[in-house]
Amino acid sequence: MSGPLEPDPAAALRGGLRAATALTRALGPVRYPVADAVGLVAAGLLPGRRHRAAANHRRLDPEIAAREARRRARASFRGFARTGIDFLWANGMDSDDVLRVSRVAGGKDLCDQATAAGRGGVLALTHFGNWDMAANIAFAIGLHLTTVMAGTGPRAITDLVVWARRRNQLEVYEADSAALGLVRALRRNRFVAILCDLPGGGPTVDVHYCGGNMPFSLAPAWLAMRTGAPLLPTACWRDGDTYVLDTFELIPAERDGDARELMQRVATTVEAAVRRHPDQWYPFREMYSDGAAAAAHPQPQPGAVTSEQAG
Repeated sequence: MSGPLEPDPAAALRGGLRAATALTRALGPVRYPVADAVGLVAAGLLPGRRHRAAANHRRLDPEIAAREARRRARASFRGFARTGIDFLWANGMDSDDVLRVSRVAGGKDLCDQATAAGRGGVLALTHFGNWDMAANIAFAIGLHLTTVMAGTGPRAITDLVVWARRRNQLEVYEADSAALGLVRALRRNRFVAILCDLPGGGPTVDVHYCGGNMPFSLAPAWLAMRTGAPLLPTACWRDGDTYVLDTFELIPAERDGDARELMQRVATTVEAAVRRHPDQWYPFREMYSDGAAAAAHPQPQPGAVTSEQAG
């Protein structure tokens, strides 16, 4: 079992990231029109993903017209570009600055309860809003976070992203060998943050989310059941110039619990936030189990764990 990633990207890459951070901070609020323009260019260059996003928005809300679905799809591209520019903007930001641009809508007391119990908690998020800002805010309010990530393009870019996340106080594990490290993190009273939807590997379970059945990773439920740590459905979204973090509820997990039921509760809870802010949902791929990509997501029995997850 390998330990947390400790990448050392080339000095030129680190310098380039710092320069990009300085530039986005110098832009201030102007960074958002820049990001919007980038997002609209991407929407124009990627018609397949734009059409898929529009179709998925209509799946989320069947009552909207095709024109509104296309508008929401473009808004999703703009929103995703804003997450990227804010990743640069918040790189290395200290806790005081993070708290000045954010608020915790609820759930801080739930996290405190989980911490007091000595087992940490599993923050279950989806591809909605800004998960990197969620991590920054969590650290700023005193939560120690561990996460897992897959590669992001070339190895040098992956190392750079991990290095930047470590600068923001995240402990990061490789996706293909993370299970034991995540279990140990919870037993050290840390919080583990996992994106549930669009799983890149490992066992999944179908839950109803955003208008249809969708494969969700079983990892959050498995970790909670294995360690006794609670599940905390979590989302972080923009409200004007402010980021809002909400851990909506604390879901206890028993070793012999129903993993699918746990993940369905996560999906139902987070979906309510997606419906309030559909422009910050990023449905650019085939997501539903009854779609063309369903065969790419074989469904194991609920509760099954792969050898990689077992460590």
